[in-house]
Amino acid sequence: MKWWWMIGGVVIASLLTINAQWYRNAATFGVPIGWIIMLLVLAQFRKPTSTLWAASVGVMSVGAAILLSIPSYSLAEAEEVLSKTYNDVAYMESVPTTGGEWNPFSPRVGYRFETESGDSILFIPDSGKTFEL
Repeated sequence: MKWWWMIGGVVIASLLTINAQWYRNAATFGVPIGWIIMLLVLAQFRKPTSTLWAASVGVMSVGAAILLSIPSYSLAEAEEVLSKTYNDVAYMESVPTTGGEWNPFSPRVGYRFETESGDSILFIPDSGKTFEL
């Protein structure tokens, strides 16, 4: 196995772990993971003269896609923001949301929190908007 396949596998596993742990699957890492896989497959068929240029463009495009895929608020940041408004906030689950437009970098998941009074609050991780349910 080539060394770039191992690096690609480590990066993909890291993105999936970060998405599950920090963002509770709100980050949209599908685009950068797809680009990583595409670049790994194309690296098999590359010409030796274009290796440095292609690798640098590939790394920059994947890096930009990762930055665009990260939501504005992680789960911990969302809990901190809500704790300023509400007394006791507890994370319950990630809830699928729908949007009016298709954007591969816009999260389709919201964080549902519950207050000590029993109210449910939906926090949108990309915009920071909250909705009482």
